[in-house]
Amino acid sequence: MNTLTRPSGSRLWMLALGIIILLALGLRVLALDYGLPAVFNPDETPILNRALALAKGDPNPHNFLYPSVYFYGVFAWESLFFLVGRATGMFASLAAFQTEFFTDPSRVFLAARLFTAVCGTLTAAALYWFGNRLYGRSAGLVGALFYAVAPIAVRDAHYVKLDVPVALVVVCAHVALARLVVDREAAARSRTWVVAGLVAGLSISTQYYVGMIVLSFVAVALADLPRHRLWQESVRLIAWAAAGVILGFFAGTPFILVEPQTAVRDIVAVWQIDVDRAVVGASAFVSLGAYLKMLLRDAVGWPVCLAAVAGAVWAIVADWRRGLLLLTFPLLFLAFLANTVPMTRYLNSMLPFVALTAAVAVARIARFAGNRASLAAAAIAIVAAVPGLTASIRTDLFLGQADTRALAGEFIEANVPAGSSILIQPYSAPLRQSRDALVEALRANLGSPERASVRFRLQLAHASSVSPTYRLIYLGRGGEDADKLYVAPAVFQADTDLATLRRMNIDYVVLKRFNPPDPNIQPLVRALERRARLLAEFSPYRADIDPATRAAVSPFVHNTALRIDPSLERPGPIMQVWRIERSE
Repeated sequence: MNTLTRPSGSRLWMLALGIIILLALGLRVLALDYGLPAVFNPDETPILNRALALAKGDPNPHNFLYPSVYFYGVFAWESLFFLVGRATGMFASLAAFQTEFFTDPSRVFLAARLFTAVCGTLTAAALYWFGNRLYGRSAGLVGALFYAVAPIAVRDAHYVKLDVPVALVVVCAHVALARLVVDREAAARSRTWVVAGLVAGLSISTQYYVGMIVLSFVAVALADLPRHRLWQESVRLIAWAAAGVILGFFAGTPFILVEPQTAVRDIVAVWQIDVDRAVVGASAFVSLGAYLKMLLRDAVGWPVCLAAVAGAVWAIVADWRRGLLLLTFPLLFLAFLANTVPMTRYLNSMLPFVALTAAVAVARIARFAGNRASLAAAAIAIVAAVPGLTASIRTDLFLGQADTRALAGEFIEANVPAGSSILIQPYSAPLRQSRDALVEALRANLGSPERASVRFRLQLAHASSVSPTYRLIYLGRGGEDADKLYVAPAVFQADTDLATLRRMNIDYVVLKRFNPPDPNIQPLVRALERRARLLAEFSPYRADIDPATRAAVSPFVHNTALRIDPSLERPGPIMQVWRIERSE
């Protein structure tokens, strides 16, 4: 029997776990359809496109910016969604499913987001399993509760992203590792180490950056050393685990062996974006303060974060072997994150461990209640979970508010004639590109629409199925999308009269504005103030916020480290719609 709790009333325990799982699911599906049919997180569309591209019959993604297992999972989930939809009459055919993706992809994206929400919910269940195996039912339940209501985990479960699913696989790997710590007979069998390695390999095959999970095996081997007192035996068992890790990784991302040069290129590109931007010219652990601030202020609720500090100490003092397993991955992962560009979503893989470490402190404190330890643990846990729960509910309600970009799009559709030429930024107002504009872009970028990829040909085939549509020209330095024409912001350093836009027959400009102002678009802003008329502005701020506070708070946009500040009423940047005045 473990040292922290005694089992009692199995049905009551399962009822409590069931309530926690339902709470986790409810928080993650509330406002899950936010923004649709528009998609404002810049990663959701390319990720889902990559997963659905597997329907072409080629299981090789030919892209290794991320490992492959997540894309296979999303593809399988979307395939199941189609089969259920076909059986229930939701989709008349595969062609109808495909058409819906290009005309109104709401249900397709909602299904993919639901996959993430389910993964987040299952992580709470897996965390109970992990905590129960290491520290007993009370710790497992409390840890599951703390994770269920963790604001960042709840928010990020609303995205078609890898960060929440990888946390599930990491926790499952630690469930297998925990067996090696608590079961001496299991620790002596090579098979148990291989199985744990397989799950760990799958976690790395979900997201590269959790690779330090392999060091958790070293920690477990150290904990296992007193059993046999032979370092050679520890090396042998670690070798078996390493074989499992390798097998698990390549089972999830097999085609990395087929295109190693592509893999190296893509992994280096990811490293440059996530790490080199942070550490080049800076000191080591440059982002540690930013991540600690995120943990204390936003990630799990401040009482849980503070309890985790006490729980870490208690975990090592009470049983260093179990404590070593509990703390190795999150501490190493935090050290890695401290050398990356600060992003709240990167914290997802360590949030379950923060929750369980805090639960260890709660279970330890509850022991002082004697026979009422379980009730005391429940009471303490509920009180400690309240800040996280209220923050998560506020997040859901906030996401459910109409995005400023959606409001701008509705205004344009109601007031700007269809077919008008509009200068717009990527991930701005959700306007539909006309077929003629798409042909124009494909011809300019590829020479001919016939040379476009399958996705763009399908997009072209369905372009006439929606209305209203516009000739969209994008403000930016260009990108890999062949379906877009760009105007570089630097043009307006010299063009102060918007002559460039007039030559391109552009009549309207839609701008995203932030605090602090983006210096790249300021010349265009000044030119618009001189030569254009502001038709409408849509603000994310509450009406009662004073100008000084407004100027100090950045609007919330998805896939950044920006907070949902209390002064914000809705997501999205400040949106402006301008009408260019024609010269006399």
